[in-house]
Amino acid sequence: MKKTILAVTLLVFGTFNNFVADAAQTPDIKKEAGYISLNGSKEIEVEPNIAKITFAVENIGNDAQKATTENNTISNNIITALKQITNSEDDVIKTTNFSVRPVYSTQGGKRTIKNYTAVNSVTVETKDILKVSKLIDTAISNGSNRVNGLSYGFDGEKKVCTDLYPELIKDLKTQANVLALAAGTSLDGLKHMNASCNMDSFVSNGRFYAKNASFDATVGESTSTPVEAGKVKIRVYVNADFYVK
Repeated sequence: MKKTILAVTLLVFGTFNNFVADAAQTPDIKKEAGYISLNGSKEIEVEPNIAKITFAVENIGNDAQKATTENNTISNNIITALKQITNSEDDVIKTTNFSVRPVYSTQGGKRTIKNYTAVNSVTVETKDILKVSKLIDTAISNGSNRVNGLSYGFDGEKKVCTDLYPELIKDLKTQANVLALAAGTSLDGLKHMNASCNMDSFVSNGRFYAKNASFDATVGESTSTPVEAGKVKIRVYVNADFYVK
């Protein structure tokens, strides 16, 4: 679905009667009779083909070394399990955060270290978005106690932007022609143009927990965590100034 939004931000400007410049310094400046400035946007929704999921392991130990060792064991189990269901050529598994911090308690006005908390975050980027539920449940069943983030994107954004730009610029030029005619003049070239393109990924920052997740590799059935990819919006913006005669 494509949507176009156009806005007139500035109409015809008067002649700069009091403008004086040294011709030797600015020999190629075009004399302005005025210009029309327009801005607009066009967007399209596409099916996502990339998913990014961040899993976390958080545990507590009596000392920093114990907390770290236990966390490493669980995190390695998770990474090993995830590698078994991802594509090594297209998918990426990486540690994105690790920290060990003391937890304090206060008694009688005295602050002491109670224990230590270790947190390890592992992010998976996959092009097989149908595996998202399985990735979540596999990580949780192997020791992850949080899913910190899930986002969907689209690999091919630049191509979509390249296709949308000409359509939007054509729309802006059509609108500029209409305005120029209404003002009793006509277009006389392009003065200036700004353009940008961005993608609004579907993002879920909620924490997922799977209970009693189980998979049957033979028949492909699962009682997996339900997720919905939704749609990804790609939007282009253009601001264009057209000279008028």
